[in-house]
Amino acid sequence: MSLRLHGPVTVALAFAVPLVVLLASVRTSVGFWDTGDLQTVAWIAGIPYPTGYPGYVLVAWVWTHVLPFGSVAARVNALSAVAVAGGAAAVAALALLFEVLPALALLGAWTFAFAHVVWLRATYADVHPLGFAVAFAALALAVRWALRGEERALAAGIVLAGAAVAIDNTTVLILAGGAIASLAQRWPARPVLRSLAVAALVVLAAYAYLPLRSAYVTAHRIDPTLALGVEPGRPFWDDHHPATREGFAALVAGTEWTPGYTLARVLTPDALRNAADRYGGEFRADEPEGLAIVALIGLAFVVARAPLPGCGLAVAALLPALFGGSYQAEADAGRYAFALYAVTALGIAVAGDRVVRAFRERPGTALGVACGLLALAIVRDVARGRDLFEARAVDDAAQLGRRVAAGTRDGAVVVAPWDWATPLAYRAYVERAFGARIVLCAMPHDHLDEYARWLRDRQVAVVSDGPPDLPGYRTRKLTDGSPQVYEVLAP
Repeated sequence: MSLRLHGPVTVALAFAVPLVVLLASVRTSVGFWDTGDLQTVAWIAGIPYPTGYPGYVLVAWVWTHVLPFGSVAARVNALSAVAVAGGAAAVAALALLFEVLPALALLGAWTFAFAHVVWLRATYADVHPLGFAVAFAALALAVRWALRGEERALAAGIVLAGAAVAIDNTTVLILAGGAIASLAQRWPARPVLRSLAVAALVVLAAYAYLPLRSAYVTAHRIDPTLALGVEPGRPFWDDHHPATREGFAALVAGTEWTPGYTLARVLTPDALRNAADRYGGEFRADEPEGLAIVALIGLAFVVARAPLPGCGLAVAALLPALFGGSYQAEADAGRYAFALYAVTALGIAVAGDRVVRAFRERPGTALGVACGLLALAIVRDVARGRDLFEARAVDDAAQLGRRVAAGTRDGAVVVAPWDWATPLAYRAYVERAFGARIVLCAMPHDHLDEYARWLRDRQVAVVSDGPPDLPGYRTRKLTDGSPQVYEVLAP
């Protein structure tokens, strides 16, 4: 076993190599849907869609204002790449904790970073990569405490858990596994209480941002939609208006999407079937030729050696996937699969290590074969990622902003549903290239009663894929393409 890398070097390489590749594939322009919202909110210190993600907003605000290069959209996208690379480093660190040979720990970590489901979500703005990375680092520290009894690891893990919840409160599904792993040793009361107090302070401080920022935006009339007489609580500046108790609760809990219903059924056979249906095809494509079976064998070794940490890792992998698989309001269930892929990568590394160690007479040959097979799997993953490089320069969302700007008059009210409103908000509030136009995120028929009043002194335009049905009004198409822009006219 003479071929060894030092632990810190292994972890550093597990981070650095994916980082270079992922950054090279990051999308460079604004996106539609949640992506455009986060790219906008990060720059303006706004309030994003539920569940509010205050920690993410604060981190992304600093990140975008400190980085001196690239568009704001590309900077926010790059944050996802950094987070996934950090997750790969945590996988390598976990493998080393289970005494996996460094070369196998490194390659196992790369199988996580270059899995297509993971890599895709490292190319655009999303909360979940950063939340996962912080929560998984907390999980790794909990396992370190369980295996080595290091109080500093437990204390740091608790604080990181608080940071993860501040970023994305669904990370509690991963952190539940960390809590189970940490029970392998008796908690020292005083350090744990101190760390819990710090974690609670981090969470409270982050979530206090939401009502404070909402109240400030309203008091200073920063949100341009307020000039239209629309009630506070519109996306981008003040989503759900969390300055009120009802708005705060609805935003943070995401009650309109009924996540509680899904959580109550997350451990049922139906949830397992739903997860298999939603993840199965992509997972088999990312982990072919028996790699999933290899991972299960490796995780069996982990559980045999350290039952509570092993069970904690399994819970951290499965709970988010079971939730995402059954959450009907979730259009992108893959964002809940990060921990599943990370624990799978750990299992692959552990299994490879145990096989190599079984060949005591020719360990070098066994290690070479194991590393070669994993390297082939990684090369295959990288080859599958060519489509991600090709998507880097896609700018359909930016083109929509240019079409709307060209087809409408300055000062117009532009009504657009969520998917299309987000890049328009980016053009208005980040690029400052929309003049005095006001972006109102709404369905075309949501404000029919107000259109007549707005038409007295403004142009009203609706973004729609096909002529909108607006009883009492006529429409005239202003632009072609998909979607189109229609002017609303008095009858």
